Amino acid sequence: MDSLTQIVLGAACGEAVAGRRLGNRAMLWGAIGGTIPDLDVMAELFTDRLTAMSFHRGFMHSMLFAAVAPWVFAWLAQFFYSQRIHQLRGYKLIAGLIWVLFFLAAAAGINYVPVVLFGRISWYIFIPTLVLGFWFVLWLWRDYWMRDLGPVQAPYLTWVSLFFWSIFTHPLLDCCTNFGTQIWQPFSDLRIQWNTVSVVDPLYTVPFALCLLLATRLERAQPLRLYLTWAGILWSCGYLAYNYFTKQHVERLFEQALAERQLEYRRYMTNPTIFNNIVWYGVAEADSAYYYGLVSLHDCQPRFERISLIPKNHHLLDHIPPDERAVRFLRWFSDGYYDVLPYGQTGDTLQVNDLRFGLQSDTLINRNYIFPFLLFRKPDGHWDIYQRNRSPQDPKEIKRFLSELWQRIQGKPCPVK
Repeated sequence: MDSLTQIVLGAACGEAVAGRRLGNRAMLWGAIGGTIPDLDVMAELFTDRLTAMSFHRGFMHSMLFAAVAPWVFAWLAQFFYSQRIHQLRGYKLIAGLIWVLFFLAAAAGINYVPVVLFGRISWYIFIPTLVLGFWFVLWLWRDYWMRDLGPVQAPYLTWVSLFFWSIFTHPLLDCCTNFGTQIWQPFSDLRIQWNTVSVVDPLYTVPFALCLLLATRLERAQPLRLYLTWAGILWSCGYLAYNYFTKQHVERLFEQALAERQLEYRRYMTNPTIFNNIVWYGVAEADSAYYYGLVSLHDCQPRFERISLIPKNHHLLDHIPPDERAVRFLRWFSDGYYDVLPYGQTGDTLQVNDLRFGLQSDTLINRNYIFPFLLFRKPDGHWDIYQRNRSPQDPKEIKRFLSELWQRIQGKPCPVK
């Protein structure tokens, strides 16, 4: 899931475990614990691209890490407070600046959305963000910088429990997405992917976050604070359970669509599209092609109306040695759900598309893949990859994609009789 969702989940775990003892600090440290596994993305600063992508959602998302790391972070947290580092002016200045930068980054991201969609800033978003920013800076000044922070005491095992639950739940939630999580590292590189929730789903995150925000305004001893926290946790669990049963329904619809067209296949997968749990896609693998379709559960009669054929073109990789590291990575990372397209005129570059992430529609217009890689030959003769979706995309294409997705989410009404 996205980083904000993992922060919310971690904060909820921290509050549920230690809110009575630590107050809002429990949420803060839970949010930090929920962020720790995703720090594995920093591997790209120290190693090559293939190694970094293999390491992400690897050992730091494993059950072994969740079992061992909390004991270390618990000791560090106790040391931090026992030495009264949190009361030092220098630390408070650095921490305050980090929070301001974090807010500015979040505000910039929120205000960038209307720029992409409509080509201009939305005052309905910008002005509330500005007001919230002034309030946030005032709160930091009054309740953090000018306030004398008292000592913080909590048993070591409380810290262990806080970090365990905030770290342990992170990879479990990631397993619900289609990216794949190596929870059995270092014993196995098997990627667990249950494909039941989108990597970004506001309907999961926003109600959860609102429950926690309301809880932060209450004293730690008030029962309502704990009730709000558990309301958010129950929403999280209920939403994931609902998506699980929704997935079973979508799979039946996909199987029915393939059977009606007499299409034979080896295996298939289904997954919700980005930002929602209403529009789902299915990918079925046959001998030489994949079958791809979309369904909206808000349609009058939900069904996969169109099934697109995507040629595998795996033969385009035949001239590359099978033991090439880049090719082995792509096959492993995509779980075998990939097609290949020529790219350029020289033959030294190919486009490999991870079909687990679907398309921007239910057709192949403009090669609208969500998660494409460029596989290219380096001067030394070996092959490497470049993840193309990290490059800036055309705002018009993004606007068109989001507009079509919104139409599909609304569904097709029943014909008027």
